[in-house]
This record gives sequence, C-alpha cells and structure tokens, in this order.
Amino acid sequence: MFYSKIYPTSLKQFMLEPTNEHLKDVLLHNTGETDFLDFKTKWIDMTKLAKHVLAIANSGGGCIIVGVTQNDDCTPILEGLQNKDILDKADVDNKLEHLLPKYIKYRTEDFIFTHRTHEKLQGKVFQVLIIEYDPKYVPFTSVVNQGELKYGAIYIRQGTKSIEASNEKLVEMILRKVESGGSSVTEFTLRDHLQQLDTLYEEVKQEHDSEYIAFLKELIEEKKKSIRSYLQIHTQ
Repeated sequence: MFYSKIYPTSLKQFMLEPTNEHLKDVLLHNTGETDFLDFKTKWIDMTKLAKHVLAIANSGGGCIIVGVTQNDDCTPILEGLQNKDILDKADVDNKLEHLLPKYIKYRTEDFIFTHRTHEKLQGKVFQVLIIEYDPKYVPFTSVVNQGELKYGAIYIRQGTKSIEASNEKLVEMILRKVESGGSSVTEFTLRDHLQQLDTLYEEVKQEHDSEYIAFLKELIEEKKKSIRSYLQIHTQ
C-alpha cells in the first residue's frame, strides 16, 4: 500500500506492478528525489538505510533506487550497479530486519535491463528497496540506538532528506493517516497500543508549546482507555 498522493505519478504504477517497464518510466521521466523516492549511487551503511526506510514508511511509502546518482539540478544519472556493488537482496532485507520495527513491510528487487531497451538503460542493473505504507502502524519509531538511528525517534521525509519529525510534520503525518483510512482500534495488538503510548510519552518529554502538550496528554488518556478496553479491565 502507498499514500494516494504519492509522486511522481510513474512511481504509483511501479509500486502497483514493479516491472522493468514501469521502473524505466520512473527513471526516464522524473524530476528527482521526492518524499517518496530516493536515489543512491551504491548501497550505504545499513543504519543510514534504515533511517530512510523509516522516513519513507512514515511519509506514505515509496522506493529507494540503488544505482542512480542525482545532479545538482536534481536530474538523475542512470549509472547502474557494477557486479561488485550488487548485494544479495535477501541479505539486505535480513540486515535491515534487526534495525526496524517488525511491522514495516519492505523488500528488495533486482532489475536487469537488456540491450533491447532505451539507450540510457542498456545493459544496466538496478536494485530497488520497495517500502510499503500501512497507516495502521504509523508512526513507526526507531527501535535501536545505533549509527544514524536514535531510539524512539520518528523520522519523515522532507524532499531529499530523512529527518526527525517536527510538531507540524507529526500533525501532517496524523492527517495523512486519517486520510488514508487508518485501521480501527480493534485491529491493533497490545504491542501496537503500548508502542503508541510510549511514542506519546516520548513526545511529551520534548519541548513543545503548552497547547500541543495538552493535546498529547489528552491522547495519552484516550490511549490508556483503549488499552484497558483491550485487556478487558474495568475501572470504577
């Protein structure tokens, strides 16, 4: 699943049907990186990669295409990957597994272009990390304190960067979740509820204006009620 307003438009079709033809459209007809699309020349440090995965998952889903360099004017250079730079896709997914929350859905796919294609892509290999969006579990928080990752942090995309979410971006994330039809409370597990409660408490600890803190405290009380209901705990 991905956010309905994901862009570029060609990325929507690729996410629905990740084929060579649809990847070709993404590579040849785009204006550079977006909140939903990231380019990497080669595979990077796994904690940095996990940060981008978290940010894209929180922002609406999308892809990280490895084998592409971006010019200063945001146009892509379609270099492709040399054999020595191609990683086993299962190995990539397994290494990320220990750095990400269990409910994030992602996978790595290989795309090999023959010589019977556009001249810019002939004989080139790209690897694409496809990250899905599931409003039921957003916001995803970092589960480790390692490398580029800070435990409990909520990352989002801002153009070409993956950054910690500001107050405004958190509100935007919640609105996007609502717009995407976030799942009902009955679909949440106890771990989901507790993770969300922990996220709210962590957010209160940060320095925010009083109105926002009051709003967060209201959410905390409502979440406590949901947990009691889930556990069938009745208070007088």
